[in-house]
Amino acid sequence: MSYPQAPSFLLRTGILGCLLCGATLAQARDGLELGSTVVTASATEQTLREAPASITVIDAEEIARRPILDLADLLGRVEGVTLSRSGNTVPGVQLRGFDQAYTLMLVDGRRVNSTSASFRGNDYDTGWIAPELIERVEVVRGPMSSLYGSDAIGGVINIITKKASSTWRGNFSSTAIAQQDRDAGDAWKTSASLSGPLVPERLLLKLSAAADRRQADREVNGSGQSGFPANRNNSANGELTWFVDEANELALNVDNSRRNHDDFVLRREAYALTHKGEYAFGSSEFSLQADETRNLDGTVSGQNNPNEANTYIAQGRLALPLWQTNLRLGGEWKREELDDDTNLAGLPGSSTYGQDPTTSVDTSALFVDYDFPLLQDLRLTLGNRYDHHENFGGHNSPRAYLVWQHGDHLTIKSGWARAFRAPTLLQNSPNWGSASCGSLTNGCYIIGSENLKPETSNSKEIAFMLEYPGWGGSLTVYRNDLRNMIDIESRTRDVTLAPSYGNFVGFLPDGRPVFAYQNLDKVRTQGGELSLHKDFGSDWRARLNYSYLDARNLSDSAPTPMIYRPRHSANLNLDWAASNRLELNASARYTGTQLTSVSTRSQVRKEAYTLFDLGLRYRLSDDVTVGTGLLNAFDKTVERDVSADFNEERRRIYASLSVNF
Repeated sequence: MSYPQAPSFLLRTGILGCLLCGATLAQARDGLELGSTVVTASATEQTLREAPASITVIDAEEIARRPILDLADLLGRVEGVTLSRSGNTVPGVQLRGFDQAYTLMLVDGRRVNSTSASFRGNDYDTGWIAPELIERVEVVRGPMSSLYGSDAIGGVINIITKKASSTWRGNFSSTAIAQQDRDAGDAWKTSASLSGPLVPERLLLKLSAAADRRQADREVNGSGQSGFPANRNNSANGELTWFVDEANELALNVDNSRRNHDDFVLRREAYALTHKGEYAFGSSEFSLQADETRNLDGTVSGQNNPNEANTYIAQGRLALPLWQTNLRLGGEWKREELDDDTNLAGLPGSSTYGQDPTTSVDTSALFVDYDFPLLQDLRLTLGNRYDHHENFGGHNSPRAYLVWQHGDHLTIKSGWARAFRAPTLLQNSPNWGSASCGSLTNGCYIIGSENLKPETSNSKEIAFMLEYPGWGGSLTVYRNDLRNMIDIESRTRDVTLAPSYGNFVGFLPDGRPVFAYQNLDKVRTQGGELSLHKDFGSDWRARLNYSYLDARNLSDSAPTPMIYRPRHSANLNLDWAASNRLELNASARYTGTQLTSVSTRSQVRKEAYTLFDLGLRYRLSDDVTVGTGLLNAFDKTVERDVSADFNEERRRIYASLSVNF
């Protein structure tokens, strides 16, 4: 299989940059500025240069530049990140070739994954928090299971929200997006926040609410496939922070969200109580969390099969600085429960059908993370997490990471990690099943399996980072080897062909073939990530990233490429501060050739394409900012021709307003 190379993208975007002569924003902090502070890599504050991981930071300024309805659109512009496809809904985020199920999503360090409530095509988890309420997003590429457990086998995305203010302040933001094609659905979003002291310097309150809508497309796709469905999302969040004294802080968080994607509705309620302490010997953090996610409709068109997932977590961390070393200790207990009267009923027609529609699992863990100097500028981080899973026993997830800071400009990082991931509640339950293969009556049926083995991965990376006044960059090379990958792609409605599949179980009484989740022996992802940034005087900045990804299933005698993993992808951003009030921006996103279907008989691929966006913001005053721009400015048409694929929206114009008060 051959792929087109990246130079054509670089040529086109370079010409665009010359022609625009300044269509960009100014002085944005991004993940290459090594003085930026991050917390996700070690659960304590560090600079990017010190952090033992590959991290990109997206800050509030970057988020404010474009009309983002869902963070997936912005995350897809980060090096090492590609977007999965599940039909015309919000795409899923893939880190280094691992799909969204392998990426731990956090909001202020708290899990938000809804995998148990929406088992396939889950496009909900990047949108629980409105973008306008976010302070920054930390994207950690590579396994972080030594700290966060099996959910983080591919990486971690930590959404950090804006903190409560010590004086009363608020914000109102609104954006409208109009389609050039009037048969395509328009969109809008709005959010509001308010924070301040109930008791000065002691008790702070933060409140926020957001809503966004995207109307359904009419007939916009000449191939006969439908366009984008309607999406309707609402959220409300509150936080009460009590500074007990100079050393102790208590915070109570309440989140309530409702996300409706194509009339499949998820409602989420989450509560967290967190204590943070700062002492002479170190610092501590302890939290209790409860999360209820209700799937009001189910996951199969034409059926109504609601379910309810509950997660309860107690976790604690202790950080101890010891001379020139740092020791971090912690533990976690987690219980997951699922109640699904339809999909946990067992096989239709069996003697036990419908007897027990519930399942649950308990896990507990202890972890340690220790960094210390080997030489003056060379530090080694060693860590391990021991997870005990109710169904799979004990597993270790160790890692070792070196960070060498050579002088003021060069940093070299290199690490190895081993990660463990247990099957989800659905994958592991023999009572779980769902219609599939595109039909409720003459399709196929898929079920969970008690015979699944946990997945394990071994990952290696080396990164080179340079930072000089006005310019910098990084180059990272990595390899991930995943064993026993859990898979349900092998299925067919063809009753003659079905028995030849390795995960074929039998037939339902109505004749539909049944397939079970299975383990694939080996999957490998490897590649490279390049990032560059350059300031041209005080007004201009250019940022470029490029990713190379080779993702293959090695389980069979002939290695098979994995779908929706483009080998080449790149992003270019140009920023210009035209004046103290006017900022302009231009960006280009290149997506290389990718396979959309792979079988023993054929491979279907989608050709490479590039999309361009233009925008500006104007500050009417210190508190009022307006913006406008074009998305897909050159009206590039990228349409799906199979139901599992994904359209790229055509040319749109947007207008935005942000008011601080």
